[in-house]
Amino acid sequence: MSYTDQICNTLQQVRVFKDSAGSAVTSIDFSKDGKFLVAASQDSGLRLYDAVETGNLIKTLYAKKLGISHVRFTHANSAVLCASSNRMDHTIRYWSMHDNRYLRHFKGHRQPVIGLHVSPADDTFLSASADGTVRLWDVRSDSCTGVLRLPLASARPNIAFDDKGLVFAVTMNSTINLYSTKEYDKGPFSVFRIPMKCAFNARSMKFSSDGKYLLLAGGGDAMAAIDSFTGQAVEFRPSEPFVDITDACMTPVFSLVHPHGACDSSDQDCRYIVAGTSENNRENIAEGGLRVWKFAFDTCVMVCKDIHQGPVHCVECSPTHMLIATACSESLQNRCDLDYSLHSAENLNFWMPATQQLRAN
Repeated sequence: MSYTDQICNTLQQVRVFKDSAGSAVTSIDFSKDGKFLVAASQDSGLRLYDAVETGNLIKTLYAKKLGISHVRFTHANSAVLCASSNRMDHTIRYWSMHDNRYLRHFKGHRQPVIGLHVSPADDTFLSASADGTVRLWDVRSDSCTGVLRLPLASARPNIAFDDKGLVFAVTMNSTINLYSTKEYDKGPFSVFRIPMKCAFNARSMKFSSDGKYLLLAGGGDAMAAIDSFTGQAVEFRPSEPFVDITDACMTPVFSLVHPHGACDSSDQDCRYIVAGTSENNRENIAEGGLRVWKFAFDTCVMVCKDIHQGPVHCVECSPTHMLIATACSESLQNRCDLDYSLHSAENLNFWMPATQQLRAN
């Protein structure tokens, strides 16, 4: 089964988590097989959830001294890579969730790590830092295997591997540079200049599941989808005012994962963009919403408002199931309009179509 207009219109919350006790969720990631989701929060907690059978919280670990700003699964479902939220420590840690110990520390960045991405092909991963560098690593070695030093004006790069791990992308202001993973030292083989404000200010970049498109979001009231072969860009924008797109991802083309899927991978009708938003309510307070666009026609097919206590800064689609996760990055304690003692923060939600459900349901 593939995403359709009807399926997107029936998306509903199947799990609402309040495990972080009001702390903002800063990063989420699905495992490569889609069976698990991991979430990092400002209480220094790392939480592992079942994403197929029960949808329940499995375990919680803590990194009290260093905190967690970004988290990504490795190829093993029992281990993750974490970037520190401690302003005095910019180490990336290879963390075994099975026995709660650090397997390796990756040192080199001089300012906070603002991006992590694991290659789908091997043990290589990328890190981007506010120090204006992008580093390549191998989880089997303490030392980085390569460094890209960006111009000072590009001190906040976004990074992403394509679906095969052969290519990675790096943003430099409104420019996207594509590098060969094995020959990155030769410089980018393609450079796309995207003359859009949302591209210049983007805080998120993701490849589609087949590597054909790049999605830039988090830069204001619009997002951009870029053809990764030609550089042609299409802008998507909410029709209402005072709505910012805070994060987004493309639904996976399941025929690439499951050979007998119903959708032809070349058919753009199977592509949808799921976006988290920040929307001001009547009291001019930002709340979180969810919107879905049909890629081929630039048509918004689903709008759901007021799903979180604050802007939705994390949106991820399961790579193997019709499951979407959204998370809020605003701590409820920061909401001066609410009595925290009387409210519970709903900082992580699971969404599925009405025709689908978790196996245990």
